[in-house]
Amino acid sequence: MKRVLLVASDKSELKGSDDSYFKCISGVGPIMAAAASSLAIKETGAEIVISVGSAGSTGRLKKGEVISFSSVFSLDQDLSSFHLPLGATLGRDRNTVGELRSRDFSSPFSLLTSASFAHTLTDRMASFRCDAVDMEAYGVAIAASLHSIPFYCVKIISDIIGDNSGIGDVSYSVREARTRLWEKVNSLLKEA
Repeated sequence: MKRVLLVASDKSELKGSDDSYFKCISGVGPIMAAAASSLAIKETGAEIVISVGSAGSTGRLKKGEVISFSSVFSLDQDLSSFHLPLGATLGRDRNTVGELRSRDFSSPFSLLTSASFAHTLTDRMASFRCDAVDMEAYGVAIAASLHSIPFYCVKIISDIIGDNSGIGDVSYSVREARTRLWEKVNSLLKEA
């Protein structure tokens, strides 16, 4: 069996996960996620990394759904002054790094990662035409890419951006969908 690393921002997002997986609690935000994931990949020898947790829907997805995303984008990168597309940056070899693909090639859904919690859907967010927004997946994807290992991203839709959900509503949505999250993760890994 391949060594699988689950990465979540908080221990509550890992409740109910299979004990055969390595686990990494990254903290909140893409920078924390990238740093913690990269370190955990190196320490565990992970061969697959999966970003799990919650995300807010931009409108198409319903609260409580469990979604595997085919690609992730970064809202916060803006080198458009250097003629790069919004969301793209330069890698260490001066290659353009923008959209990062997961190994779930069949998913029609894309995710946008932001360093700020998405209370309202902004024009900049809408320009990416993504289905949901989270705060860690892009950082996890960067770490997986740097270590040349497969990346997956599975999120519970915890709220609809702009619906004024409180933390209690978000927590409830995550608790209610937790079993389906692990079923989806296990299903993806059978195909890996």
